[in-house]
Amino acid sequence: MAYFALTDNFRAFFGNINPSQTKVTAAAREHGRIKELLEDSNGPAGVISPECFLQGSYKQDTAIHDINDVDIVALCTLWQPSSGSSSPGTKSYGRDEIFRLIAAAVGVDSRYRGKITYTSNSMCVKVEADTRVEILPVVYKSGTYDSTVEPFRLYRPAIGQWEDGYARYHQKRLSEKNSANRTGGNFIPAIKVLKHLRTRYGLDSISFHIECLLHYLPDATFLGSASDYIPAVLAAIANTPADTWYAKFVHTPCGERDIFTSSEWNSMNWKNFHKMMQTLSSLAASASNTVSREQAIHFWQTILGDDYFPHL
Repeated sequence: MAYFALTDNFRAFFGNINPSQTKVTAAAREHGRIKELLEDSNGPAGVISPECFLQGSYKQDTAIHDINDVDIVALCTLWQPSSGSSSPGTKSYGRDEIFRLIAAAVGVDSRYRGKITYTSNSMCVKVEADTRVEILPVVYKSGTYDSTVEPFRLYRPAIGQWEDGYARYHQKRLSEKNSANRTGGNFIPAIKVLKHLRTRYGLDSISFHIECLLHYLPDATFLGSASDYIPAVLAAIANTPADTWYAKFVHTPCGERDIFTSSEWNSMNWKNFHKMMQTLSSLAASASNTVSREQAIHFWQTILGDDYFPHL
């Protein structure tokens, strides 16, 4: 246990890294507008009847600083693999046509024209609005007719095929791990800390992989005050060699794939991330073990930034 909990300092830190209400309001506005366009039965996407819901940091309350983007899943009323039992003359829709219809639906609004981008290698349709919106077109898995049941199917250009995907189930797993009886509500804050460190030190890692990595750690790692669980999380990552980590099957919360592959978190980026975690773990241990409150604050400011972690 750390000599100094620095409760007020950490409360201020989390307040400083959370998005402003202005950013939250702007994100909610863009989400509402684009959802309405996509679900308009008379719009270009009406023929594939997408049902839209949120995923990602904005939905999961793990967004920090400015909200970089809003992630919308557009679940189209199509099935994959196709049953082959469609009525004669019924049109089938491939990945490219689905993307075209999604983009066309958003482009109906003049505010978004010229701001919509995607290529044949894109996972999402991107809309560069006041807050960037990334739309992930997906379809039902054959045999599923309930939009709340996952997995759905998404097309991954890197491998040229459809695969299972999850959004709401992923969120559910994160929420379960964040519960009071598992991690004392510290799991989501720990994700925010790691994302802040990722940004502060210019590390090449995506939020999804950080969520998966932390979900893999034992629940007990996250117990205690921030001055306890942050050093514990950093040590849990740093104390196992990078190559040993990479040889593990560190699966996503829903178990659909391994995050340590060349197409996910590639080895070079992971090793850079791990090396920084080792450096920060050593500093966090010093912050925890020092008997000087001033020194503890100094170490935490070195780790988190004195513009975020105040001297109180």
